[in-house]
Amino acid sequence: AEYMGWLHAFDIHCNAFLPLFLLLYVVQYMLLPILLNGAFFPRVMANALYAFSFGYYHYITFTGYLELPILRNQEWFLYPIGLLMVLFVLSVVFPFNATQFVMNLYFPAAAKIV
Repeated sequence: AEYMGWLHAFDIHCNAFLPLFLLLYVVQYMLLPILLNGAFFPRVMANALYAFSFGYYHYITFTGYLELPILRNQEWFLYPIGLLMVLFVLSVVFPFNATQFVMNLYFPAAAKIV
């Protein structure tokens, strides 16, 4: 019987989520004074941090499910990385800072002060 337990899928998710958590919560927190600057380079740096974090999440998920012989078409887990690259280019062309956007979601009252 071909069966994949939910614990294995949860383990793959946890293994993929740890680097994303470290990058988007720890590293981003340390870089907040730089990333919240409205200039071009901090905007690119902030958006690259998000694109890399989510891309790495999808890549680790792909490698986790690649080890299971019962699954087919695991390359589907890599397709969102292409979308992330397109969104990254669009965020560079149009003035969008992912860190500022997320901070405004987390702390809307602080956005009114600044």
